[in-house]
Amino acid sequence: MSATTTPGVTISDFRLGMSRLAGGVSVIATGTAADPAGWRGMTATAVCSLCAEPPSLVVCLNHAAGTRERLVHHGAFSVNVLAGDDLEVARMFAGLHGTFGAERFSSGDWAPGALGVPVLGTALASFECRVAESVEHGTHALLIGHIESIRWADETGSEAEPLLYYSQRFHGLGTEVGVTGGPTT
Repeated sequence: MSATTTPGVTISDFRLGMSRLAGGVSVIATGTAADPAGWRGMTATAVCSLCAEPPSLVVCLNHAAGTRERLVHHGAFSVNVLAGDDLEVARMFAGLHGTFGAERFSSGDWAPGALGVPVLGTALASFECRVAESVEHGTHALLIGHIESIRWADETGSEAEPLLYYSQRFHGLGTEVGVTGGPTT
């Protein structure tokens, strides 16, 4: 394996390097049950757990994304972890079909969740959160969400696997190479 280093890191270098970091694909969605025409959402891989007490997660959103502005306005959002079968949902919310705004919700089985935010019925897991804190950095905002509701897919008899993003392409899980043996947090 060869490595290339440069005195500075260009945006191109950064993007190429980060494309080697495989990530689970989620759709971040916001809006209210009273106004489905105002629902907004986007595909994201910059999602991670923060802590179990209080149950919290982190999402990173570009300032230029219309979803970010709506999310901050509403103060609540969902993180919908996509299954491999949700590839078209991922593409739709990534803007690959040229759709914007509430029109994106025509792909997938969406309904208001406990907080009124859109929740995807086929998601492996859906986390409904209230914005607890926002940290601005460069072109993005890091949003901490306190989780108030969780739904997950019934895995009984199901072989659903997560949708992954790696090297600028969507992928399935592939082959298991080992287990940690420990609890997940």
